[in-house]
Amino acid sequence: MDVGKKKQKTNERLSIFELEALREAFRQSVRENDVAEAEWAQHAELFVKRALQEDGHLTRV
Repeated sequence: MDVGKKKQKTNERLSIFELEALREAFRQSVRENDVAEAEWAQHAELFVKRALQEDGHLTRV
């Protein structure tokens, strides 16, 4: 049964509201860290990696 639960977690999708919250959290991170627009891609990678560190999937922001 664990396999089914694990598969279900990987197939979960974020709602439009969760995506918007994630986008706003990224924007806030950009402002707080004074990230230049040219560095947004690199910052986004780090931002998502940190969000995934908790338990292997994006956590609600």
